[in-house]
Amino acid sequence: PMRTDVLSSTGGAGPAGTPIPTAILLTVRIVGAALCLVLVGFGVARFPVVPEIFAGVLAAYAVLLWYRPAVFLLVLPVVLPAWDLGIWSGWMMVAEPDFFILTTLAVLMIRTPPRLADLLPTGLSRIVLLAFAASWLLATVTGLASPLDAPYSDNAFLRPDNALRLSKGLVEALVLLPFLRQRERSHGDAISMLGWGMAIGIAVVAIMVSAERALFTPFLDFSASYRVVGPFSSMRVGGGHIGAYIALALPMALCLPRLHPRWMGMVLLRLTCIFGAYTLAVTFARTAYVAVSIAMGIAGIGWLYASRRQRRPFVLGLSPVVLVLASLVALASYGGMRDRLVVSAKDFETHRMNWQAGLAVRDTGVLPDLFGMGLGTYQRAMLMRSTVNRPSDIVLRQDGQGTYVSLLVETQFFLGQKIALPAAGDLHLSLRARAVDDRATLEVSVCDKVLLYSDQCRGGTAKLDALDIWQPVAMTLSVKGLGGGSLLGSLHRPVELSLAGTPIGHRVEIRDVRLSDDTGRSLLENADFTHGLDRWIFTDDSHGAWRMLNQYLMLWFETGALGVAAFLALGGLAVAGGVRATWHGAVTGAAVAGSVVGFLVSGLFDNVLEAPRLATLFFLVCLCGLVQWEDRRHRPRLGNPR
Repeated sequence: PMRTDVLSSTGGAGPAGTPIPTAILLTVRIVGAALCLVLVGFGVARFPVVPEIFAGVLAAYAVLLWYRPAVFLLVLPVVLPAWDLGIWSGWMMVAEPDFFILTTLAVLMIRTPPRLADLLPTGLSRIVLLAFAASWLLATVTGLASPLDAPYSDNAFLRPDNALRLSKGLVEALVLLPFLRQRERSHGDAISMLGWGMAIGIAVVAIMVSAERALFTPFLDFSASYRVVGPFSSMRVGGGHIGAYIALALPMALCLPRLHPRWMGMVLLRLTCIFGAYTLAVTFARTAYVAVSIAMGIAGIGWLYASRRQRRPFVLGLSPVVLVLASLVALASYGGMRDRLVVSAKDFETHRMNWQAGLAVRDTGVLPDLFGMGLGTYQRAMLMRSTVNRPSDIVLRQDGQGTYVSLLVETQFFLGQKIALPAAGDLHLSLRARAVDDRATLEVSVCDKVLLYSDQCRGGTAKLDALDIWQPVAMTLSVKGLGGGSLLGSLHRPVELSLAGTPIGHRVEIRDVRLSDDTGRSLLENADFTHGLDRWIFTDDSHGAWRMLNQYLMLWFETGALGVAAFLALGGLAVAGGVRATWHGAVTGAAVAGSVVGFLVSGLFDNVLEAPRLATLFFLVCLCGLVQWEDRRHRPRLGNPR
């Protein structure tokens, strides 16, 4: 019999079986798609970096999506980690992948609308997902309405709407869920395609990491202390996001052998493992090493079992897993990583002190213990209540002369902008600065810099002895040695102008920043802050000031015991779904189980959900696990190999 619960022109059925008029469904789809396109158009028009090219890419993606609707499962797992222009745009609240997701929704709501039954999984999966979504919604509302009496800030971490930024990861995964379930129901390959997309994402990230290494340190020198960030601008205040990404994505690459012909899938899997192992190696992240080892171990065992159930040879198939594990064991005893392992005990004490300082500023009582203080409240609580690990603040203010920026310096905090160097000559810098509450020093530097490390720096300092008086600052800086190239000059180091103030605990204010070459050509964009902080990015060397270095303590702080329980239930059921699929012979189940466990382990010593694009990927993999857990009667062919 023909189904009537389709979100298309054929009509639909309501929760009680009452038919939903076709006109209502069509109106909802058209209005929803139009709203998504309006948001995309408005956002891209304001995007401060090559908006015309960005618009063209989105248009091409929309056309491709119209003709091949399932391609979003390949494109989004690449875009989410790899398309990141944050160090050039300065944007934090909105990122480039958000526009790709909105474009996906706009096209698919018209092209291939899902059934009403595809909106949510069934059975226990639905209960767990709704419970977690409810806890996340409550924490978001609580964060937006938090009574913490923090002053106005233009630092996204210190604003109430930081709750919206953090909640974005789950929201984006949920809006993609109906289309994922629709593809899995109709073709049985959605999870495999997501895994293939994540494998491509690893390759793209590895290329970007390799370019960064080639520019700043010898490509195969594993004794160097330089730690890559790749395309993760969310690491502007530190964090292990790139390592957590590899722990999440690498097990999902085990879906590649389902490509046809099978030998091609195995070749691509081995290449992906090489890319992933190298990227992981140069992060020098101890927790990531452990997380990937556990994740690949779980995925490998699941692969063995699933291959046996399918009566297929598995010895050669297990070789990529062995390759990754052997590489990690070898690197753990070599150079830079060995040095980091030696100081693990000392670093654990640093983590313990970070946890203690964070828990000391929590509200006490039944309600905070159960429901938390709200998403995005941790940094505000530390600024207002703590005597240690206080984050720095940045505020844009205006007077009769225009806009200026006010920096509250609590950490090693830098406000910078990437610049394009002139071919020859000097750089000429001028600005005005003032101290507010005590004498201060303004430090100006121009360095080769991606995000965390600076090299070839030159600059100077200006003493601000007079309070509340704007003092002119002028410097001439040589460009010699900056922006060094590699690969026959095809790549060049990014160069950044950075402004910083001292001492700790005081404000420094800056305005009328000008940087030009010998011809007078301006090298800065938005130098007068007319467009807010567009093109400006702040970085911080005091990583513990911005997070609790444990995902579960951070969740307890912001979402309470119920939020932690709901998160663990979501992750646990996703792993169980992967195990169930593996039991029935699906390699995709082993991939999902290993991926989720790897990410959960990554959170033991870092707050990995603070990067929304990484959170979106994690929740998508969790949703795959929930889909695999569903009663098989509701999903014919689900998880079965081709």
